Formats: sequence, C-alpha cells, structure tokens
Amino acid sequence: MVRDFYFDKILLLCFIILIIYGIVFVFSATSVPSLLNNKDPYYYLKKEIIWVTLGLIAMFISYLIPISVWKKISYPAAVISVFLLLAVLIFPAEIKGTSVKRWLDLGFFKLQPSELAKLATVLFLANYIHRKSKDLKSWDAILSSLTIPVLISGLILIEPHKGAAFFILILTFMIMFSANYDWKKLIIFPAIAVPIFSYVFFSSEYAYKRILALIDPMGYKDQFSYQVFQSILSFAKGGLTGEGIGAGTQKLRYLPEIHTDYIYALIGEETGFIGATFLVLIFVVILIKGLKMSVQLDDTFSQVLGVGLTYLIVLQGLFHFSVNTSILPPTGFTLPFVSYGGTSLIVMSISAGILLRLSKEPVRTVFHRRQY
Repeated sequence: MVRDFYFDKILLLCFIILIIYGIVFVFSATSVPSLLNNKDPYYYLKKEIIWVTLGLIAMFISYLIPISVWKKISYPAAVISVFLLLAVLIFPAEIKGTSVKRWLDLGFFKLQPSELAKLATVLFLANYIHRKSKDLKSWDAILSSLTIPVLISGLILIEPHKGAAFFILILTFMIMFSANYDWKKLIIFPAIAVPIFSYVFFSSEYAYKRILALIDPMGYKDQFSYQVFQSILSFAKGGLTGEGIGAGTQKLRYLPEIHTDYIYALIGEETGFIGATFLVLIFVVILIKGLKMSVQLDDTFSQVLGVGLTYLIVLQGLFHFSVNTSILPPTGFTLPFVSYGGTSLIVMSISAGILLRLSKEPVRTVFHRRQY
C-alpha cells in the first residue's frame, strides 16, 4: 500500500527553490535587455509564470498517477518519442526565418522532442530492467537494453544536436551501471562509443571550433570563444557575494542566450560564489535524497525509475554548470527548473512529480515489507 498524499518534503522544497530561482533570474536576464530593444520588460516574466504554472500542474498530475500506469505507458512513450524525433527531421520548426531540426511547431508553442526523449529513455530502461531483472547478465539483455537509447541518440545526432545525443548515452549507461548488469561486458560499449562519438564530434568544423574555444578562450575571445570568455567573465565579476540581483551587466548584449543556456553565469555574476554554490548544493541534495529514496523501494521498476529520474535531473544540471564554467564546450543545456524554456520545464516537472510519487511507495526492509 502507498501512503495517502505523502511526499518527500525535502525534495519538494528543492524543486520549489529552483523554480523561484528561475522566476527571479529569468526576469533579471530579460527585463533590461527588453527595455533596451523597446519591448515589454515583463514579456518573458509573463511567459515564464505561465510555464511555471503549467509545470506545477504537470508535477501535481504526475504525482497523482500510480506508478503502475507509468510502467504501462513506458514502451509506448519510447515509440512516440522516436516518431516525434523522426517528425522533427521532416517538419522542422521555423525560427527567425530558418528551419531548425530541433523543434516541432505546434502553433501555440514549439515542442523540443529531444527533451521528451530523455524521460522516455528512463521509462523504457526502468520497464526493461524490471522485466529482465533475472537475466541482465546476458549479451542479449545488454544489447536489447541499448536498442531504444541508441536509436534515440542517433536521431538526435542527425538533427544535429550532439550534446543531447551524448547526454542520452551517458544517462543510459549510468542507469545500466546502477542496475544488475555484468559490468565487465557493459564497459565494452563505452569503450567503443567514446572513440566513435569523438570522431563524429571532431569531424564537424563547428564542433572543433567549440573545443578550441574551450581550450584557449582568451586566444579566440573575439571569434568563436566569445560565449566561453563572457561566461568566465561573469563569474569573475561576481566575486564572493555578487553584484546584486538585477545589477549584472553581462546580460546587456554581452552574453547571448543568458536566460536559457547561460543563466548559471548570470547567477554567478549577480549572487557571487555564495549564491552559485548554494544552487549546486540544491542539486547535491536532490541526488542524495533521490538515490537514497529509490534504492529503498520495494519494486524493481520503481527503483530504476527513481534512480533514472534522479540522474536525469542532476546530470542535466551538471552539464549546464560545466558549460557555464567552461569545463565542457557550449552544448545548449538548460538548467532544470531555472532556465527559461517550455518543453524542458514541463519534462523536468513531470520527472519531479514522479519522484515525489515514488517517495510515498512501499519500501523494502531487511526482514519484511513495510506497509503504509
């Protein structure tokens, strides 16, 4: 049995703090630049509040849905995700007069299928591992587990969105390494995948320039390392306590996409090392609470689902932090619950809702199953 309307209060508090961060810093990032362009300074704030409201509704609905339902829809969700990724290659959205094969234009908003694919990958793996839990040591189990994730990564790579494709593969192997697979067999695939992915990545001149920008941001700061240099400068200007919320200057046409891909750099500038570190600690708490809660669950599907969703949220945050601090090259990762963006916020809210639902599920003890 599950506990009626129970949820992990610490996890919920972490999600709410991140959402508040998002509202505050999306407004900070967009209000003054909008004024400078003679536009409504509240335009992005209004849209962000709408997305946050929809996200909270999605979180609440996801919390109410029984875990058995998520298990039933896991395979169909993976199939739908593949079809959406195919659709985006055939019917790309038009953004600023250019066809972009990362978005589907649904009229009232633009959908990014790669974000949905991340959640679908977790659901697929959770159900597959649950069904094959007694036979995960075989080659057949490993290869079958990789079919959907590899297909999804391949379609995302065609868009092209190399960062998201790489993210899916890392997320997949993190989940599989956390399950009961034969790690000696499993380790072969990253050993093969890394060189192949590196070749694909470096064969692109655009991607190669991003690597150069990461290695020597000062040397190319007026060329293709402009974003990298400006991001580093944001943290340098922030110092220990920051320049004050709303008082940052990097958003004044210096750092592009500051309300999405580089919002952590803005937070570092305006709240300093203290504010930026506090945000990282929130994700550390989510990681610890999510994993601790998941491994105690009484059902294999629930365990893998909880671990996978925790990895999804935290890994996305880690990628965003790494790009903003120039540990990784610019790859277009939003910061969960904080960056401006509809599809990402909805997907992360659904993931959070499922985690909160899992926190009320029956747990396993050494001697017996505890009932609530």
